[in-house]
Amino acid sequence: MKNKVLLTTIFTALISVFTFAQTMSLGSDDTETNQYSNDQVATSIKEILNTTYHKDILGDEKVEKDLIIVLKNDGQLTSYDLESLDQKWNIQFTDSSNNKMNNRFNIENAILYATSTQKEIIAANVNDGSLYWKTEIGMHNEVERRYDINGQHLPIQGNLIFLASNNKQIYAFNKFTGDKVWNYKLQFPYNNYTPVLNKDNLVIPNAPYVYSFKSQTGQPIWQRGFGNTPMYSLMQINDKKAYVASESNKVYALNINDMASIAWEYETEYNYATIDNNTILDGDTYYFAADTEGKISNIVALNSNNGELIWKTSLNNEEEVRYFSKYNNYIFGFTKADTNAFFILNSSDGKQLKINQPKEKILSNIFISEGNLTFLTKSYFVTYNLKSGKYVYRDIKLEYEINDAFNLYFEIVKAN
Repeated sequence: MKNKVLLTTIFTALISVFTFAQTMSLGSDDTETNQYSNDQVATSIKEILNTTYHKDILGDEKVEKDLIIVLKNDGQLTSYDLESLDQKWNIQFTDSSNNKMNNRFNIENAILYATSTQKEIIAANVNDGSLYWKTEIGMHNEVERRYDINGQHLPIQGNLIFLASNNKQIYAFNKFTGDKVWNYKLQFPYNNYTPVLNKDNLVIPNAPYVYSFKSQTGQPIWQRGFGNTPMYSLMQINDKKAYVASESNKVYALNINDMASIAWEYETEYNYATIDNNTILDGDTYYFAADTEGKISNIVALNSNNGELIWKTSLNNEEEVRYFSKYNNYIFGFTKADTNAFFILNSSDGKQLKINQPKEKILSNIFISEGNLTFLTKSYFVTYNLKSGKYVYRDIKLEYEINDAFNLYFEIVKAN
């Protein structure tokens, strides 16, 4: 009898564990957490969210070893030991995604948050690649286009992680469980830029509109239209203003707490400037890079308070800027050119530094590690020392077909 009871107890425990790992939900539609949503009720299979739980996030997870985490052009996430550059683990999405588009991942407390280009958002252990949870938004394998999620960086604020999709939805998920906390249906399916946040607000461009929400509740605050002109750029935000560039030739500063009234606007030199993701806000200065109708690329610094021009620098080639960032007193990045693409400017006056070019084309973002610029090429993990101007090349085997139509994205994580 005792053995029978013991077997029954074990069997029940096993069933409970199995059920926990397979639990599916529609997300949290509690009126207290999603009361402002304009699209609370799923009316088709394409709107349903599914969440699968694998194990608990405790909040005290630690990075156990120094790693490089790479989101490859084929959509796979791979880690490499920072010292040996040997591959450690690999994650492949299960929804038939085969590219990364312009998505990135986010890492917090040894938890890797990442998204596919179709429907999957995951939380994984950065040490071994094992999953904590996976949430699937309302796009299944029969996708209407080859991507549904594009340009998403998965910003985190408090317990929430944010994502916008080309299914018209902006989502806030619980970062510990993957459950939906709130959602809102936008006017258009063109959500190719990640939302930006300050202490209280979330702001996002959506074709010719810019929306503002209370970030923790999803309460809509304002929606501003710009006629027929798409606001296709990575926005920037501070406590008082949100900054957005149009697809044509305007940059706007919007007063967040005054229903998006225009604080100032700046008109670029040419009628059509491709600014895209090339925007930076650093204190009182707003920087952007614009390709001027295929003629030349300009780097521009504006006073973020009044929009006045501080400096403008024309680069030495005619290709669009592909990556754009800032560190200390340097603005740096690279263009789409095959040669002479890597550039560094003084952020105070815009003067371009004379630098040697790397021996292979840059294929990734440029990551700051211990004061050095690091990046990936086809064959190397490269470190560039800003003081000496020297490169260190280390062989790395990315083990996938190189396709630089989209950038690789990587980060270095250190043991803590």
